[in-house]
Amino acid sequence: MRQTSVFFLILTLASCSPTGSEIGVRVVSTQAHLVSGGDALIEVIASASSGDELQLTVNGESQTVEFAVTDAEDGNASYRGLVTGLRVGDNTIEVDVSYGRAAITVVNYPITGPIISGPHQEPYFCLGELAPGRRGERPRFAIGNEDYLDDTPLDDSCSLATRVDYVYRSTMPDAAFLPFIDIGQRPLDLATITTIEGVEAPYIVRIETGTINRAIYQIAILHDPLAEAASPLSPPVAWNGRLVYTYGGGCEAGFFQGASTGGVLRNNLLSKGYAVASSSLNVNAQGGCNDVLSAETTMMVKEHFIETFGEPRYTIGNGGSGGAMQQLLIAGAYPGLLDGIMPSLTFSDAITYFVDTQECSLPLRNFLNDEARGISEDVKAAIGAWSMWSVCDRSLGNRPARISPYDCSAQIPLAKQYDAALNPGGVRCSIYDGMRNIFGEAIFAGINGDRPFARSPHDNVGVQYGLATLNEGIIDKAFFLELNEEIGGWDIDFQPQRERTVGDDDAIRIAYETGRVTSGGAGLSQVPIIDDRSYLDHQGNFHASIYSFTTRARLERDNGHAGNYVIRRHLGGVSLGDESLALMDRWLANIRADHSDLRPLEKIVRAKPPELQDDCWTEAGERIVEKAVFDRDRLFDNTRGACNELYPPHAGLRLVAGGPLSNDVFKCQLKPIDYGDYDVEFTDAEKRRLELIFEEGVCDWSRPGVHQAVNQTWLSYGPSPANRYEPGNQP
Repeated sequence: MRQTSVFFLILTLASCSPTGSEIGVRVVSTQAHLVSGGDALIEVIASASSGDELQLTVNGESQTVEFAVTDAEDGNASYRGLVTGLRVGDNTIEVDVSYGRAAITVVNYPITGPIISGPHQEPYFCLGELAPGRRGERPRFAIGNEDYLDDTPLDDSCSLATRVDYVYRSTMPDAAFLPFIDIGQRPLDLATITTIEGVEAPYIVRIETGTINRAIYQIAILHDPLAEAASPLSPPVAWNGRLVYTYGGGCEAGFFQGASTGGVLRNNLLSKGYAVASSSLNVNAQGGCNDVLSAETTMMVKEHFIETFGEPRYTIGNGGSGGAMQQLLIAGAYPGLLDGIMPSLTFSDAITYFVDTQECSLPLRNFLNDEARGISEDVKAAIGAWSMWSVCDRSLGNRPARISPYDCSAQIPLAKQYDAALNPGGVRCSIYDGMRNIFGEAIFAGINGDRPFARSPHDNVGVQYGLATLNEGIIDKAFFLELNEEIGGWDIDFQPQRERTVGDDDAIRIAYETGRVTSGGAGLSQVPIIDDRSYLDHQGNFHASIYSFTTRARLERDNGHAGNYVIRRHLGGVSLGDESLALMDRWLANIRADHSDLRPLEKIVRAKPPELQDDCWTEAGERIVEKAVFDRDRLFDNTRGACNELYPPHAGLRLVAGGPLSNDVFKCQLKPIDYGDYDVEFTDAEKRRLELIFEEGVCDWSRPGVHQAVNQTWLSYGPSPANRYEPGNQP
């Protein structure tokens, strides 16, 4: 949005003389009750002729503010200005003109946070306190200009000095970004670019690095310091008005500041005029796999961006694997932060994905790999309908168990990590311990006495492992019975136990109510999604294509369709990122231009560019347009259709056990054993054995999971009463 004029106002309190005209004020940079850092970009709607009459006070004190007028029409105008000096807590901003007064209450929080995520994680290790990595090197934060961030903390919140640096792109072929040291003189080899808005500009990038919410953030934007200033009232000329927010992968319990972001020096984005932002707590392996903390950090960094450069036309999420988890979870539970999302290597969310990893990490592998049983590789793979047994045996099973308290990052000093016997008070690194503010705690008996540990929603009571393989004749009755007798479960420390695992009832309810399990309704029904699915099933990689289909299934179940979700499948050698970004840009522009009264999801579906359809790409680069379909009845040969023949999707243990394609049931509702569910005849002795295994009944997958529901949005876990979450008592 470009300002048409700028003027300077000395604002003082004056008398109010209402005349029937209207005046309004709102916060532009964030929601009024979620402001941080003491600043807020506000918008005043008043008559187009009242600019020189506007008078503003903050908490009863007059303030001098620079305003810009925008969008003057119908006799009214929008006046935008940056209000500063807000105190922590409630603030009253009043705007007066000769014919009226408007006021708004603004709640301001420290720039160190927290706001919605609840009390800060403790302990929390600053950048300079991190342990050396696997190569023995101390983690350092690279600015991107061949320099590193000074990791000397300024306070107990790990705050670091903010700095602004410049880099440029050379005219030399395949050149990387180079330091722009002397900003008083342009380099002789400085390249020029033309943005998607048709603006030609020198390829100079401003990089701001600092700390917000105890995380290290970076913002990159085209800016020529020799030709222009930059402010929210006068953004850089070459900025195309869009913001891409990047998210990094992984999923670990966090408790540390981190030494990287999702990446902001993106040539394919900056060269088109996009601004790019991210933070170290938006890297899932550093942010604790805590999407509420990631959402809070996104909100705060985006607010700072708006207060520095102005309001973006729209914000697009981008990132793969753990970065995909964050986008879907944030869009689902905190709608409005991201206007469109572009996940790749998609997982529907973190905690339902770990249903698969936990079961591959426990007795299942020992049972199937027992040489005395002589089980073939094909039969092992069929138990989960995986592409190959190594998906479970090595890819999922050998990955650290993220729900285990022992899954600490190498960045956390070893002496500080939990050990049940040697250090019971140490940092427990399960993802649930990293989200205690959300899931709460329960008392568990330990070696050294009872201790409060984070609740876990995981449960496998009633799950009939290998059911589809039995009905398909891949395994026999004896194998099926023994597998389900031996599978067992895991305790709170993720150690194997003979009994099945009973999930914490409160944790299960919390997982659904708060949006830790993505549902298709709520926020995900309000955002366009382009899923870039690089196909890795054939490599036995845990980034299996099934997770794109589980995400779509949730949308279809809750909305009746998945018209806002597009799946694009290809091998790693095919790159669709730039094309998908351009299509997402058009999609969002079409939505923005739709001023009808349609519901958001209907607008999104109507606005989708016609050429943006489910497709797949051959290795040679040929495009095949075909709806992406997972055939629930063909778990062991899902090759119907040209795209599925090229890139057959595979399943997982719970789907083979009869679970829904949405794969989002933690604890199933139980039913009595129905022998009509089996394509084999059990003897009376076998029936007695089966009934002993499943004394309480077996999963009734035709019913929703226990406590399963569409999540609430914009919940807070902090002291603020606004939308504060209380389990079982939703606003």
